[in-house]
Amino acid sequence: QSRYVEIVKATFPRGQRLSNLRIVIDCANGAAYKVAPNVLYELGAEVIPIGVTPSGFNINEEVGSTDTRALREAVLKYRADIGIALDGDADRVVLCDEKGRIIDGDQVLGTIAKSWKADDRLSRPAITATVMSNLGLETFLRGEGITLRRTQVGDRYVVQDMREAGVNVGGEQAGHVVLTDFATTGDGLIAALQVL
Repeated sequence: QSRYVEIVKATFPRGQRLSNLRIVIDCANGAAYKVAPNVLYELGAEVIPIGVTPSGFNINEEVGSTDTRALREAVLKYRADIGIALDGDADRVVLCDEKGRIIDGDQVLGTIAKSWKADDRLSRPAITATVMSNLGLETFLRGEGITLRRTQVGDRYVVQDMREAGVNVGGEQAGHVVLTDFATTGDGLIAALQVL
């Protein structure tokens, strides 16, 4: 657990902190129930954890990226700056803004792609997503000089295309975000840190 926390923290830009940010983190009563709040806290955020009482039976039950009601309610109740919802195995992420508006995987991909291009971190001016991704994402990326490659639905197809095309950002609208600079599969917490 502590090694994973250090690995995830190392993906965050050196010297940057999350100080002055109040973040609701919904861990879906799943795999990241301890590590996700710890990472955010150690990076300086004020952390409001929800979905952190797993019983072995309540994973994704009315919490997490598949049911964002609790996240949105907590963000509004605690006047948080942002909400982060993972799913039970923590490979998906959905965010919400301070008004409780959901930010889906397409928006996360667009945000990361734009930022990484500006920082010269995209391996090439392209990202991979599925046929389910919104046309708005494609239009936005085109305006940024980034091509959207499309695959059939399934993160394994996304990863396969990323490997074949030499692309280092990819994912699905549902919140699987693959950043091959850091991991070989989706990691919701790492993706959330890139947005932050």
